[in-house]
Amino acid sequence: MATQPENANAACEPVLVREGLAIYDAGRGVPLLLMPYPHGFTHTPMADGALARCLIGAGRRVITFDPPGAYRSTRPAGVDMQEMLDCAEEALQACEVPGRVDVVGHSMSSLCALALALARPERTGRLVLIGALSGYGALRRWGMPHNWRPWRHLAFWQFAWYDFLLRQGRGSLADHKRLSRLKDDPSYVNKRLVPAEPVLPDDHLRPTPVRDRWLATSVNYDYAARLADISAPALICAGRYDPQTPLAAARQLKAGLPASRLVIFEQSGHSPFIEEPERFTQVVGAFLRQSAAVPAL
Repeated sequence: MATQPENANAACEPVLVREGLAIYDAGRGVPLLLMPYPHGFTHTPMADGALARCLIGAGRRVITFDPPGAYRSTRPAGVDMQEMLDCAEEALQACEVPGRVDVVGHSMSSLCALALALARPERTGRLVLIGALSGYGALRRWGMPHNWRPWRHLAFWQFAWYDFLLRQGRGSLADHKRLSRLKDDPSYVNKRLVPAEPVLPDDHLRPTPVRDRWLATSVNYDYAARLADISAPALICAGRYDPQTPLAAARQLKAGLPASRLVIFEQSGHSPFIEEPERFTQVVGAFLRQSAAVPAL
């Protein structure tokens, strides 16, 4: 499968490309690491997305990267957690960020943030976990399509079929886009905000993005039993109507992380930084300005 960069016309330019890894450094203020999505289900690079803009708006310097094989990163993709952690450290070193750094993750990139906190606690400051989950066990229990009733939703069977194809490496770009749409449509309260990625006539002849292999890789990662080992202060942001990582997944994180706070966004689905950007920026900005200790609720 080809490892050419996806969406090479992204608006945000990397500050450097080191051995095929595109690294971004934007905004001013105290630096933080924005973990990118490890999978192929993205419409824009993390550096050019709404979450990065909110964090810059909160007065932070945002460091992130394109995972190997995605967007401007031409490095061959390994598609495992160790690759993500190594690339994160490489980005921080390239941007000359020493010591502990606050780490932000959304959805599956929040799993990478948890992995970083466990593997490199000396590098991890505060954690901001958005639409987050503890690992594959939570995904199987509460994620899509498991929170749909199969006898009532045609989408359940469509999702299950496209997911099976992609996990087996048998799907096309058309299948990738259809699965992405099945995830996106119910993930927004405001349907006008659902990203548009039309299926083009020749998409069924094109391969899926190389990082779709994460769908199969993700079964290897489950940190539910190790949450108590994470001492970093954590802010858990959850949308009230999130079907991908429902409130049960957020509450599991809250119960397991010793120094954590849960904030529920009442008008949001999976991406409160898109549906409630002003409140999100205020809440996250206030948390990141606090001292190391997280006040009890």
